[in-house]
Amino acid sequence: MNRIDLGSPLGVAMALLPEILLSTWALIVLLVVSWRHETAQDSRLAGWLSLAGLLVSGAGLAALWVTGATPEGLPQMVALDPFRYGASALALLAAAGTVLISLGYLEREGLLAPEYYPLVLLATAGMMFLAGAEDLIVLFLGLEVMSVAVYVLAGYNRADPFSSEAALKYFLIGAFASGFLLYGIALVYGTTGTTNLSIIGAQLSGRPIPLMAALGLGLLLIGMGFKISAVPFHMWAPDVYDGSPTPISGLMATGVKAAAFAALVRVLLEAFPSAIGLWQPIVAGLAIASMAAGNLVALAQQSLKRMLAYSSIAHAGYMLVAVWTGTHAGAGAVLLYLLAYGLTTLASFGLLTALGRGGEREVTYDDIAGLASPRPAIAFGLSVCMLSLLGFPFTVGFIGKWYIISATVAEGQMILPVILVVTSVLSAGYYLPVIMAMYMRPAPGPDHHAAVGLSPTAAAAIALSVAAVLLFGLWPGGLLDLAGTSARTLTQTGLPLAGP
Repeated sequence: MNRIDLGSPLGVAMALLPEILLSTWALIVLLVVSWRHETAQDSRLAGWLSLAGLLVSGAGLAALWVTGATPEGLPQMVALDPFRYGASALALLAAAGTVLISLGYLEREGLLAPEYYPLVLLATAGMMFLAGAEDLIVLFLGLEVMSVAVYVLAGYNRADPFSSEAALKYFLIGAFASGFLLYGIALVYGTTGTTNLSIIGAQLSGRPIPLMAALGLGLLLIGMGFKISAVPFHMWAPDVYDGSPTPISGLMATGVKAAAFAALVRVLLEAFPSAIGLWQPIVAGLAIASMAAGNLVALAQQSLKRMLAYSSIAHAGYMLVAVWTGTHAGAGAVLLYLLAYGLTTLASFGLLTALGRGGEREVTYDDIAGLASPRPAIAFGLSVCMLSLLGFPFTVGFIGKWYIISATVAEGQMILPVILVVTSVLSAGYYLPVIMAMYMRPAPGPDHHAAVGLSPTAAAAIALSVAAVLLFGLWPGGLLDLAGTSARTLTQTGLPLAGP
């Protein structure tokens, strides 16, 4: 086991090696694009350099994970545990998929401004800081680094008014939510005299939760509720996903959500386990509202992109059911579901880029009618994604929902799992029509799908994602063990956490 002294500058640098490598690489890519930024070849060069940077950062993360890096002593500001490594790996995978999908997409759409790929790298670095934050200050810094980069990426298509609208809405509501988060941090600090999660948990254990700490916890939940797009803090998600360039919509639905959920789980399980009686009803209410509203509104959508946006709200509700448990089993279920949802959603948005032009906002069920005949591979990939999001057996989406239900039932809770199952059945009303349109309806015209196609890099990324969805759905044993082991490394403070 590799013990790292986080009290020394060298130790901190070692602990933050993946983030440092990625941030440094982002600056290198920024220098390259400042020199070469005029042609499609220059854009592809920046994309491949960015992918290399993600691989280098991944190698640094793997080095920490494989050597079993752990901190010497407490308190620390950065987590060194497999839960952080797993969540950071999800962010890197989401970013790598986004880069591969973007390589052909940006050229096709004429979006060749130089800052795109450095912003993706910086957003990913923020996600990794957020996922590994052991201190509320680090959490806020990671959140803002991630958010500012994504604000710009959402409005990256300057010629599209919907993209500008998406960026403005995301920025305004995001700034408002950050105010709640900061006020919550201030109240918690005022109560405990610290922003370290482990020390907060120790300070609040064994005594009634002070009113100021309870208010701070409520404000923290509001701030994090925005980032995970849980109802009623979801109002930004449909318009922002709809107006953003489609690869960025996929990044927000996967990487941003993964980092935010990882941070939420760590805050609740490490800093507020003794306040579980306060936050469990709130989380349950958010979960029920998100599952119900997300699925019901998605039923009314005709645009595939908006349907996926509302679907993401419903899936946030499913993951909140696992968060409700307050156990290591629930944390493992969140981690596994983030992988299942991330693989499926990234592939779904990637396939959506093949179906339209100009942001894919207007792609409807009618537009994909008869797609299976001229483009069988794309139709098959999209069908697998829809079935996995539905939770169909033999897909990783089914395994993720089963894990959530198992962790919740183990705590004696039956209402939330029943609502999860019922709302999942409702989701068949908008997932299955996608498959029916592609396989059971005729195309509007003989050449209707002639322009449908993927770049080689996007096709490779989507093929790997679809293969993983099926592979992990058939043989999930190793994935379940890894998720459970990673979750059990979360620090236990305050009251003992229930579950394995």
